[in-house]
Amino acid sequence: MSELLTPNELREGTQLRSGTAARLAGMPVTTLRVWERRYGVVAAPKTATGQRLYSAHDVQRLRLLKQLTDRGHAIGTVATLALESLLALAAAEPSVQAAQALPALASDSSGPVVVVGRGAALRLNAGSMPWTPVVHEDLDHAEAWQPAGPGGAQVLLVHLPSLQPVAAERVLALGRALGARRVIVSYAFGAGTVAAALRAAGVVLCRDPVDGAELCRLVNAGLAMSGAASVVSEPRRFSDEALAELAEMSTAVPCECPRHVAEIVMQLAGFERYSADCGNRSPADAALHRHLCQLAGTARALFEEALARVVLEEGLVLTQR
Repeated sequence: MSELLTPNELREGTQLRSGTAARLAGMPVTTLRVWERRYGVVAAPKTATGQRLYSAHDVQRLRLLKQLTDRGHAIGTVATLALESLLALAAAEPSVQAAQALPALASDSSGPVVVVGRGAALRLNAGSMPWTPVVHEDLDHAEAWQPAGPGGAQVLLVHLPSLQPVAAERVLALGRALGARRVIVSYAFGAGTVAAALRAAGVVLCRDPVDGAELCRLVNAGLAMSGAASVVSEPRRFSDEALAELAEMSTAVPCECPRHVAEIVMQLAGFERYSADCGNRSPADAALHRHLCQLAGTARALFEEALARVVLEEGLVLTQR
């Protein structure tokens, strides 16, 4: 089969080797093999010599999966969908949903959050982000960007299909150029040495699939570190009454975790309110107290997540909310 085939030239009965199928699907052959091994995206038969042969139907499926993951869908959530479902999902985006939901690509704008990769921006949008990011298509676009306002960004979020040394160096250089307080990199695959080097440089790494809520939490924590005024604290999941009930309930179960975690949440919520009040009373150091308030809010949200897990695992039933 000729390597010069295009997707439109495929016919029923076509049989392609993995390299050709991957090229037509727009992905590295290594990605195809990992997707097959981990997620069973296609079931291409093997020849007597162990060579997989891919059909036109397989290539169409792989192209749709690549298209959807580029838009921000985690491969684990779409890998097993039927071809009809993949076609429907691809047709619904981005013409209506994504085009309306995402901000335009950056030109001369500026903001506290800079995102490289439309897929990462889509995930942030799914996580109900309380800020409007500046979105770049890729690193080339971001490196050529000239911010309109003073400074570049407080948080830089970059999505990389794979961690490569050159891309890692470019991300670090871009973070320095923008003066970002936090750099976050989400990636699908990569060498452990490159990941270790980025972590040593202070970069926050997360492996795909990662959902929008987690990305929002990481970005929000980065904004809290920089004391950005635009940070919005996450709403409380447990009221003071519910926390008090959990603290008293712990005597009825062998584990003391409900009481301990509930008390930590109470203390963090109290300090969050205290810092907000101090900021209102003392304009001179409002920025400091806003920073402390947001840090406390981020920590409180994390421990509330832990408390929700404890409540679920212990089978506790709350009368207060």
